[in-house]
Amino acid sequence: MILDEIIDELSYDLKQRKIINICVGTSYTAVILDDQSMGVSHTIAEGEVDYAGEIIGKNAYDVAVDVDNPLKRSISVAILNSISTGKLTSGDPLTLYSGGKVCAFGYYPYISAGNFSSVVLYDFSTQPQNNAKPFSQFNGETCDVAVIFGSALINNTIDKIIKNVKADHLILTGISSVEAISTLKKYGFEAIGKIVPVDQYRAFRTICEGGSAKQLSKYVTKMYLKI
Repeated sequence: MILDEIIDELSYDLKQRKIINICVGTSYTAVILDDQSMGVSHTIAEGEVDYAGEIIGKNAYDVAVDVDNPLKRSISVAILNSISTGKLTSGDPLTLYSGGKVCAFGYYPYISAGNFSSVVLYDFSTQPQNNAKPFSQFNGETCDVAVIFGSALINNTIDKIIKNVKADHLILTGISSVEAISTLKKYGFEAIGKIVPVDQYRAFRTICEGGSAKQLSKYVTKMYLKI
């Protein structure tokens, strides 16, 4: 799995860090490490965390490597999301591209047509919105640009997407995105988009208190890295 390769790539940094706080909210999961870095991911509340109540103080790698179910992967990806190259630039990586067709894969994905003539959306949720197709109908797609939201790491669909999408340009983005440059380059990604906290305390509290995407947006900003 690609997620296993990402964990392996980031393992050195993860092994240097301990978890000092964690919150698994209704919509998002947040983790704070002992260097005060914060990571965020989508919460997919399927499965059980055997070591619940014992995570604080654990080595970040030891927790991140356990990806047996979606709930554990929510925690793992939040930890991975906290690791940064420190080379991010403000903005949305999709603005770097233009062309005929953009495809996006995520939960309730929304992409503005912008510089593209058409948009095709595949929704992981059970009730697709914004004229999106249910992901269950995805068997392959050809696009100028394909945008994969990081939630695909959590619901374990990213391998299927990469295998069956043909795109000139590939972007990993969203709140569950990760900066695993070598692994992502290997699979053809050209850019990484991230949602980064600008007010860490408020972002963490909003997640813990069941905040929505709209509420969380007040305390985060979009950034990206061209790879």
